[in-house]
Amino acid sequence: MDTNLIIFFLYLVVVVYSTGFALTDSSTQIKIQEVYMYSGTLALIGCISEVAINSFCRAAFDSPLWIYQVTPVHGGDTSIFAFFQWSLYGYHLYYLQKKLQSFKCQYEGPIFAVVLSIDALLLEILVNLSSIFFLDTFIFYYIPGDIGHLTTVFVLPVYLLGGAILIETFKRFLNDPLFFGNLSFSIAFIFVFLA
Repeated sequence: MDTNLIIFFLYLVVVVYSTGFALTDSSTQIKIQEVYMYSGTLALIGCISEVAINSFCRAAFDSPLWIYQVTPVHGGDTSIFAFFQWSLYGYHLYYLQKKLQSFKCQYEGPIFAVVLSIDALLLEILVNLSSIFFLDTFIFYYIPGDIGHLTTVFVLPVYLLGGAILIETFKRFLNDPLFFGNLSFSIAFIFVFLA
């Protein structure tokens, strides 16, 4: 499974990189420290939020919303693989936000939150379908079966709220992207690998 997991991760890197490339044009200025900060921020917020949300679901509904099937930690609420997966999603969000900014919309924050919500659901479906092909299992198995356990509409409000939080977090973290990238990756690493 280790070799297959590495191949699967490399496949995801190619997919995310290609998507980022498709979202940009030659006039898009890419700042590597900002990309790093986005990746670190998502590694941190993604992994910690997964544990918090699933803990809430257990307390409120007596059941988790999902269970990680691959390299699970924290009772299956997140995983070691999620650290890398969320980092890749941060990379993707950088390019997605750059694309949205190129439209110069008046309501960039709310639009970002809505686009992130739909984008995240579609990416979860892609990741789980791909993991079934590469690993013969789901990366994360959603307990609600409304979308074949690949994702669920129940996470849509969570992603909407997450998008609103992220847009404000990114604005503040852009003041010192290298510091906040290092801080976020460090805390996320400790949370996932050492806790």
